[in-house]
Amino acid sequence: MSYNISSWKTKRLEQLVIPLKSLSENAELTIKGEETIITVPLSEGRGVVGILADKNLLVREINLYGEFSGSDYRYVLLPALRESMGFLEAVLIWERSDSITRLTVKDGEVVEENVEL
Repeated sequence: MSYNISSWKTKRLEQLVIPLKSLSENAELTIKGEETIITVPLSEGRGVVGILADKNLLVREINLYGEFSGSDYRYVLLPALRESMGFLEAVLIWERSDSITRLTVKDGEVVEENVEL
């Protein structure tokens, strides 16, 4: 899909860990107490947010939508998810609302399914 995501909804996120090197060199660090919060900005959404743990990102949130989100999804996020451990289920509504995708990731296995309404 060469167009963008208009809405991203995370349904389940369980102990998803992504090697930080597979995401981006543009990560933003914030230190809060004993935790180092990492934000990897993608498109207009907040991107990928999590906690630094042994050169890995323990993901707390993924929010990807708007301009460049289709490219960021295909060329940044999907390859990173293929290197992940843990579980993610999300629903993506593509621009013009003409396509909906259910994304499921379990220990690096990525499945994208079209959702029919």
